[in-house]
Amino acid sequence: MKKYKVRIKLIFETTMYHSQTSMKKTKEDINRVITHYLKGKKVNILNLFNTTPRIICKVEKDDRE
Repeated sequence: MKKYKVRIKLIFETTMYHSQTSMKKTKEDINRVITHYLKGKKVNILNLFNTTPRIICKVEKDDRE
């Protein structure tokens, strides 16, 4: 039996419209909203996005033996 280290990356993409005076401030606003949302204890991230994530999976042999 071999051991492997598996990394899974979920990439969520969505479009939001936001009014602000600059792109930098818009990015800060959205970052703040997402960060605040993720700090909740009972968070279902799938409720925040309207599409399924793109999944990237990387498998490496575990050399810790």
